[in-house]
Amino acid sequence: MSGNTCPDDMVRIPKDLEGKRILIVDDAVDEAQILRKQIEDSGMDVVGIATNAHDALSMTRDLDPALVIMDIDLKEPDLDGIELAKLINDQEPRPILLLSGYTHGEYIERAKTSGVITYLVKPVMLKELIPSIVLTIDRFREMVTLKATLDDMRETLANRKVIEQAKGLLMEKKKLTEREAFAWLRRKSQEQNKPMAEIARTLVMMQDLL
Repeated sequence: MSGNTCPDDMVRIPKDLEGKRILIVDDAVDEAQILRKQIEDSGMDVVGIATNAHDALSMTRDLDPALVIMDIDLKEPDLDGIELAKLINDQEPRPILLLSGYTHGEYIERAKTSGVITYLVKPVMLKELIPSIVLTIDRFREMVTLKATLDDMRETLANRKVIEQAKGLLMEKKKLTEREAFAWLRRKSQEQNKPMAEIARTLVMMQDLL
């Protein structure tokens, strides 16, 4: 990681990020230790330094860091930091900040598709690195929140659809009105202490028994 960061005045992070757990992935241990000290001096906690892909994957899983800072150049035969970032995100999505000496668009595009949130070109001043750490963590939070919102919307739409299907079946098979079919589903939901969508889904699956 030679040339990753340049000495600079101490930069403090926002209060809500103090003590955040950071994992550094770099096979240049001396440079990684310098980066570790700079990050810890800023108020965050470096939980470890991984020097190879195997350790990076296991430490990410076991130490549960809030952020992974990774150098793009790893002494792995068929693996660089971008490919390792994809493996980490496949294991469990994480905010990843990649330090790179490459400015070619090809590397940036590969980084984007691997799930890297921030791509910094070395050398990086500490006063640039710390805000990038903050932004990377914040962007990841926003992505997680957005995904959860979209997942909830999809689930809500799927539930509405299956409830409508179940109502239609009850109206057809039991000759109920729409109001009566909805009341039937609600009553079963209360009796069995299950969500109405679950009752509806079971009904649709067993419609031949109606």
